[in-house]
Parts: sequence; structure tokens; C-alpha cells
Amino acid sequence: MPATPAEDAVSTVDAANELGGPVHVQPYRTLRPAIISLYALENNGVRHVASGLRQAGFAVTEIYFKDWVNNSFPWPREEEVQSLIRVLHEREIDVIGFSVRASAFHRMAKYLTERVRHALGKPIIWGGMHPTFVPDKCIPIADAIAIGEVDDAVSEFFIRLDEGRSTRHVPGFWVREGTTVYKSDIAPLVDLDRIPFRDFHTNGDKFHIEGSKVNEGDPFITNPEYTLLASRGCPYWTCTFCSNTLTKPLYEGKGKSFRIRSVESIVREMEYAKTLCTNIKIVRFDDEVFPIQKAWIREFREKWPTRVGLPFEILVDPRMVRLEPLQDLKAAGLRALCMGIQANDRVSREFYHRNVTNQQIVDAQKVFREVGIRANLQIIWDDPVSTEQDKDELFHMLMELPRPFELYLFGLTIYPETHLARRLLREGRITEEDIEGINTHAFEQFRVDLSYPRPKADKRWLALIVLLNKSFLPRSFIWKLYHSERFKRNPEPLVAFAQAVNLVKMAGVASQMALDGEMTPLLLKRWVNPRSLVTM
Repeated sequence: MPATPAEDAVSTVDAANELGGPVHVQPYRTLRPAIISLYALENNGVRHVASGLRQAGFAVTEIYFKDWVNNSFPWPREEEVQSLIRVLHEREIDVIGFSVRASAFHRMAKYLTERVRHALGKPIIWGGMHPTFVPDKCIPIADAIAIGEVDDAVSEFFIRLDEGRSTRHVPGFWVREGTTVYKSDIAPLVDLDRIPFRDFHTNGDKFHIEGSKVNEGDPFITNPEYTLLASRGCPYWTCTFCSNTLTKPLYEGKGKSFRIRSVESIVREMEYAKTLCTNIKIVRFDDEVFPIQKAWIREFREKWPTRVGLPFEILVDPRMVRLEPLQDLKAAGLRALCMGIQANDRVSREFYHRNVTNQQIVDAQKVFREVGIRANLQIIWDDPVSTEQDKDELFHMLMELPRPFELYLFGLTIYPETHLARRLLREGRITEEDIEGINTHAFEQFRVDLSYPRPKADKRWLALIVLLNKSFLPRSFIWKLYHSERFKRNPEPLVAFAQAVNLVKMAGVASQMALDGEMTPLLLKRWVNPRSLVTM
């Protein structure tokens, strides 16, 4: 007897590259799902889910709904909502998934869910970090929610829908039927080497909605920066502000939450990606921390330059910085790295549970200098616990760091149910209105903005910190500004000077990126706004 479409598809998948390689299955299932990314054109989760569903025989529609502009996330306009509804209607979508990747999107995702449900009457599923954080707040809105890692389970969920079977007990999902909620256990941790590669093809099933335009095709395929994950989880998972403090306990007794992909899997993904994304100039590894196992790095040094041959950037923790692994990575093509400083060592230790000292950060920067790697150092600002003494200590530590380095300042985002949120609530330092989901701090100031309203003392500190990584300003000059009583009384002239200096620096960075072919209209739209100046 001839094989059925489903049997053909299964044999095709089984015969595929066991390291997660691309598998293109002719759609044969009836159900037509759509997955919507909110304000993130590079949404890796949406592409992974879409690839897995395509392997399972579904004709998936991906919709990238808006993007952030000038470091902010403007509320959807009516014409954009209507465009979303129209695309879903014209594509004859049967079930709709929203990627709610951060809690700041709660109100917006709820609004869009209600609008889409009213217009089309289709079932709606939420996935992403927010439903994992606070499932009880999400399931009354969506018809079903995905919790934790569902790379494998999502295919089972949609196959059951397609075949008319119950989805009540699919691992990793909560399902609401009327007022009854069926809560399944968490899905097993996945084998990272077997997850299908993200699919950047443009075969008429991807759409980008922005303003009055609906553009067909993958909106990120021409981007010069390709993001990649070499691992999941974090070996330093105790940082109280981080989502890992919530996701790791979900899998206690169910396996290691921090897992590393094989080098071969990573290299094969890049070989595949380069056939579709032909404008890649730089690869950014978006791991919590880049893997540092010696044998893994030796293999990476051997395979990456010969089979990929692209410069790359990574994220590291001060506790993992060693000379030899970084030298190997530099030989493989490492161009720059990001490292979280977050705060001075008292705040980092007592409130963030990061056992990192100021001296470790200074020592790490010396290693970066010795290896010849540009460091992008990250600081968390606008927290409710740092005293003037803490900020002064942080400033002195940063002044010790040997130049050059870049500084990126981020506003503290307090995610719901994290250890930090619970402690700050318990101590009365914040209210529920300060927690992301009710608060939308990430929408208003994801990266610290010099023009954002804040206390006078903080304006002075930020202006000083913005200046200290500008190599064309002598440190002796910055010390004079630091000691000035005039700027303590009135920091506005200092802020204006910092903004001007920041513009000079940004112009130089933008010029170099343009020469390297890395400056794009997308980056200009996201960051460039002289009236709302992001620290750099």
C-alpha cells in the first residue's frame, strides 16, 4: 500500500540531519496556525516553533507585528490592528498564537487578543516567558498557554487540535474550557541538538505589519547581524532579577537546566543560515553566558574559522573570565564581548545575589585588554536599593577600568514573581504597580535615556558615567567634573554636555558600522533620536 502523507513526513523527518538540520515537509494537515511576534523582528522563539510545526506538516503563518522605535514601544494604531485582523482572515487561520516574551506586553497582548477574538472568533494561545512567570494571570485571557520549554510539545498540541483530539493533558500546556482550567505538568527538557533550525525562508507565509504597511517576507533576512544560541539556561542562575530563578526550579529533578549545544550543531546551523541570510556580517551569541568548557572551545576554534568564517560576539560573566579560553576564541574570530557589571559589589551581592567583586571586574577588563577584545560593559540603573555611597563606589570602580571599553546602561526591569520582586515588595521598597506587567518600564526606557525624568542626583551620576568611557576625554577632566559643587547643585549643564559628547561618540560608532556594512535602516529607526538620547 502507498504511504500516507503523514507516514511520508515522518520518514522524511527521521531521515533528516539528526543535529537539528532543516526539514521541509509539504504541508498536509488541515489546521492552519498563525504565530505572532510582538515588537521583535528577530524573535527566535517564533521561528523555532514555526520550524517545528512545519516539520509536523502544518502550513504556518508568521506575523511580525510592529517593532520598537527610538528605544520605545508605541501602542498599536487602529490601522495596524485592522491589518493584523485582515491578514489572519485572508490566510484563513484556525488558531492563533501570541508570543508574549516579556511581562511588559501583558496589557498589549490582552488588548490584541480581545480584538482578534471579537473579530474572528478563533482560539488563541499564549506562549513565552510571561505565561511561564504568571500562568494564573494569563490563562483567564487566552484559551491555552504554553509554560516552559515546549519545542517538542507544541507539535503534539497542534497535532491533537488538527485531529480533533483533546489537548487537556499535553505536557507544558494549560487549557481553559469555559471556567475549567486543565493544568498539565511541565514538558521534558529538550535536546538542543535536535531542535529544528530557525527557518528564514520567504515563501509567502511571513508578514511584517508596521504603520500603514503590510510587507510580505521575513523582515530579518537581510539583517547583517545573526543571533545564535549555543546553550540554554545559566550556570550562574541565582541573580534575583533574572528569569532563570523562575525557570530553573520548574525542572528540579528533571535534568540539567543549563545545557550546551554541540559545536557541530552550531556550525551546521550557520552553514544553513548563510544560504538564506546572505548579508550576515557579524554573529551575536545571545546566551546568558557563552560556554567555556575547554574541549568544547578547542573544537569551536578548529571548526568555526574554516566552516563559518564570520566574526562573532559573546556574553560572559566576570566569574568565568580566563586568559586562555579568550585567546582561543579571539583566534576563532571573537570581535567583542558583553559582560554584566550590574552594580557595585554590595548591591550585586546583597540584592542581586551575584557573588562578584569590584576587583574581579577590574581584573576581567585587564584580561580583555591583554587579549585585544572590545568589552561592552553593562550596568543596571534606576534600582530602588542603591545609595549615594553605592553609586559613588560604582563610579570609582569604573574610573579604574583601563580603556577602551563601551558602556551600556539598562533600566532595572522587575519581573513578576522573581526573587527580587518578592523581596522588594516584602520590604516595602516597591508596590505591585512597579512590577512589569502593570508597569511598562521596559517600554519607556529599556536602555537608559539621559532625557528620562529622574532625581537630580541621578542625573549627575549618569552624566558622569556616560563620560568616563569616552577615550578622547582625559580622566583628569572627568575628575574635575566629579568634584564640582556646581554640578551637584544643578546637573543640567553636565547632562547637556554628556548628551553632546554621547552624540559625538554615536556618530563615530555609526560611521564605523556603515563602513563595515552593519548600519541598517532598522538600527537607525530603533536607536537614533537626538531628543531621546540612549547612553552609549
